[in-house]
Parts: sequence; C-alpha cells; structure tokens
Amino acid sequence: MAHPQPPHSPPAPVAATVRPTLSMELFPPRSGPAAAATWGRIDTLLSTSPDFVSVTYRPRFVTDPRDDEGGAGVRVVREHNPAEDVVAHVLATSRVPLMAHLTCIGYRKRDVVEIVTLFLRMGVRRFLALRGDPPAGTAADELAGELAHADDLVRVIREVEAEYFDDGRQHVTVAVAAYPATSDHAQAIEVLAAKQDAGADMAITQVFYDSQDYAALLRGATYAGITMPILPGLIPLTDLGRLTRLEALTGVRVPAHLRDALGSASGARLVGRGLDATLTLATELLAEGAPGLHLYTFNRTRPALDVVSHLRLGGILTGSPPDPQMREAIERGYLQATPGGMPAFLQEAHSPLSPPSASRPGHPGTASLSVSTSTVKETV
Repeated sequence: MAHPQPPHSPPAPVAATVRPTLSMELFPPRSGPAAAATWGRIDTLLSTSPDFVSVTYRPRFVTDPRDDEGGAGVRVVREHNPAEDVVAHVLATSRVPLMAHLTCIGYRKRDVVEIVTLFLRMGVRRFLALRGDPPAGTAADELAGELAHADDLVRVIREVEAEYFDDGRQHVTVAVAAYPATSDHAQAIEVLAAKQDAGADMAITQVFYDSQDYAALLRGATYAGITMPILPGLIPLTDLGRLTRLEALTGVRVPAHLRDALGSASGARLVGRGLDATLTLATELLAEGAPGLHLYTFNRTRPALDVVSHLRLGGILTGSPPDPQMREAIERGYLQATPGGMPAFLQEAHSPLSPPSASRPGHPGTASLSVSTSTVKETV
C-alpha cells in the first residue's frame, strides 16, 4: 500500500545544488541537568538554516545469552532512541531538511526495518547508513546480528522504501561514509564502490586534516567508477582535547603542526589559530571541487557559528579566500550568519557575497544574513 508523502519536498543529492552546500551534524542530548541547554544549542544551530542537518544515532548494546544461534552474543537493544526525539523536534520546529543516521552491526534485520519504517512515517527522507562501532572490548565480528556492513544496511533501506511507497520511484536519499585518511586507500575505494552499488546516492567523509587526502579519495573514486558526490566532513579545529579524543576513537592522527599550534596557545589566540586552520582546510577542499562542507558540531554553538559566519559572510563558500577584515568584524561584533536582513555596511562592503536562496519551496534559504551581538554561552 502506498503511503502519502509529508509536506517536505523530495530529497535530491548534494551535487544537484548550484553552490557548495553547508550542513551540520547534531547530537541527541544526554539525559541529565544539561539536557535543556543542549536543546537550546540545537535550536541555535538550526537557526543558521543549513542545507540539511544529520542526527546521530547511538544504539545500546547488551549481552544476550539467548541469541538466534543458541549462544551468548552482544547485540543492539531495540528501544526508543534519543535520536528519535531530535528527529521529531527538527521536523516539527524547522524547515531544515533532516538526515537520520542509522547503524547496523548488532541488529536483527527486522529491527532495522522497524526503525526505517518509523522514520519514514515521521517524514524522514534522508538516511546516513553506517556500519557503526562495536562496544569497547568487543570486535565487530563478535556481535550477534544480521547486517555486517553498511552496504547491507543500504539495501535494507531501499527494500523498505520500495515496500513503503510501492510506486516504483525513488523517494529517499541514502548517504554513506567515506574515509580519506586511511592506510589502505584501495580497500576504502572498494568498500565505497560496494555502497554505491547497493544504492547509495552520496557519501560524507570521516574527519581528516589534509585536503590532499580528500583529493586522492576523489581521484580514486573517479577511477573506480564512483559517480556519487563525496561531501567532506569538517570539525572546527579549536579544541585540541576533542581532537585528541577523536584520534583515539577513529585512529586519524592530529597533525603535529596543528597539535603544536593549538597546544601552545590559549584564549583568543587559541581560537584564532583553530579558526585559521579550519578555514584554510575549508578553502582548500572547495578548491578541490568539494560539493559542500559538513560540520561536525558536537552541539557546540560558538565554534560552529564562528565557522559558519566566516564561510558565509567572508564569501569562502563562493570561492573567496579567508578575509582578515571580516574575521576581525566577526570577532569584535560576533556577526552571525543567520536568516534575516543583511546590515547596510555589509551590503556595501561585501555585496553580492550572499549565496543564492535554496531551491526548496518554503525554505528560508541562506541568502540573507543578519548580525547578532549576543555571545552564545555553552557548557562543554
């Protein structure tokens, strides 16, 4: 039976836009006294009107003494997930297109079908299909589950889509992960090609620090016949502690020069060096042909808003190099690239730096920019 579509426009791959896109990753609030503040930060990030936001999905693993094969195994518990609350909030309170993360290791197929169907009923039309990471102390092949790899998950999403809509058309965009900073580039390309063959429309990269790694990934993908756009994932490079923790999780080393630059500074100098490094990388990625930039925000508003303001107000998304004068204006007045009317002095000095409005009907777009002089306070 065909299901009616929600009042959101059908998704389109990132490559269909005429300008580089700017998107963000959001994280569900952790339970506790800081949850209310986290919801406020999510709303602040949504107010920048990105081209889309993705919402992470953290499953809970348990040891099941009665798995399907009669032995003990670690698997995912199918229960209400905090990501579902963020998805519902974004869909209900904003016009920002949403991409829901899904992982697959440790899952029974029927549970994945249930989650995908739930998200479709909520109005989700974009998914990021990931293998996921096993819990600490457990190898991926030790998990009890029916979907071992991300391409398996892509196929299940396509199967559920076909049954849900039952009209022979594509209604869902499926993204997958790509890995520029890897020691085995041939395998990374092979895996990415398998995901495309399974039905993926686009890829978003894991964090990396060298634009040449991204350029090499693009060249390898083109040689292997991969045609889907590959969107680079970028983290604001202002927090050495967070970068060090990411290194432990992903195995992607923080470059020595970046570690030295951040480790020898504090306060405004630290933020300045981190922003310089972030904007330099963003500029290089766009010069390499990146279809856009995807910011890993960790729900921290100040670094994300600083980067967004520079990318938009400074014209980096439209091909301009980082502008020292714009950086000073952003730091002194804390200009924010949020929907609204562009102030007169920016119109005179930087018109027409504003990117064209998004083509989605009813979406506020990103063409107009406004100034906010209130500093956003947040807890780390």
